[in-house]
Amino acid sequence: MLSSTHWAVPRKSGNLLWLTALAMDLRLTSNRQNERSLRFEPWAIPALPGEADEALRTRREAAFYKWQTEVSNREFWSRLGPLEVANKRVLELGCGHGALAIDIARRGAAAVLGIDLDAERIAFAEQNLADEHPAYRNVVRFACVDLADITAEFDIIISKDSFEHIEDLSSMTREMARLLVPHGLIAVGFGPLYYSPFGDHGRFLGRRLLPWLPILVPERLLLRLARRRTDQKINSVADLGLNKLEPEGFRDIFAEPTWRLLRVEYNRGGKPLMGIMRALRRLRPLEKLFTVNIYAILRKEQGN
Repeated sequence: MLSSTHWAVPRKSGNLLWLTALAMDLRLTSNRQNERSLRFEPWAIPALPGEADEALRTRREAAFYKWQTEVSNREFWSRLGPLEVANKRVLELGCGHGALAIDIARRGAAAVLGIDLDAERIAFAEQNLADEHPAYRNVVRFACVDLADITAEFDIIISKDSFEHIEDLSSMTREMARLLVPHGLIAVGFGPLYYSPFGDHGRFLGRRLLPWLPILVPERLLLRLARRRTDQKINSVADLGLNKLEPEGFRDIFAEPTWRLLRVEYNRGGKPLMGIMRALRRLRPLEKLFTVNIYAILRKEQGN
């Protein structure tokens, strides 16, 4: 548990020391959580003796899909709140392996299109749909395509755990508005945000080792470590698929007349310490450090 001293707002001169101490406290607490409360990391599943690379990749994808279906999707719906998808045309942006798209079809959607830029994930989603969910083959489609290349209209666009990765989010939301019918909805939930605990998604070191890593360690050093670990050309955080989105930036994007914010909530979930995060993020200087996730529903206004 956090000691009462951690509730005090840090003085400017002591910000880094205060945050370092809190990060260590959070790390210890995280280590005491059981595995079910931690985010699943399929790439950490070890190979079996003599297992070929392709077989290992398939087994990891199947395990991740199972976790998405049994844990992550339920978490998403409970955090998002009420959303009626029955008889709606739904686009899922960043569908990954297709677990949520199948779930949307189960909830009665008239048509579901799941898109992602990862061809291997789309291939898994299509094969899984054919093999395991043939009843929805006339409802669900998957495509490896950019949003800008879609011309169909939708009643709802859903995005789960994608907004923190999209580099040009403003352009993306304009494309979403183009595809939505008047009064169509965007339902979005994502996290962790970059400046929150573990907001680096383990992209620098390969594991989520320390909370607030981008705050505590200079970015140039983190990028150097990422290059060494991956042996790839990484010159910016964007090269790792992270956009550094802050809560204020999210609100600014949807402040345009195109959108009406119907509901937004921060730090959804019942995991340990989330209540403390909700309290601390209300202090403006600390908002970006303690906003872990954002769940929102927005409506496209008539005529935009």
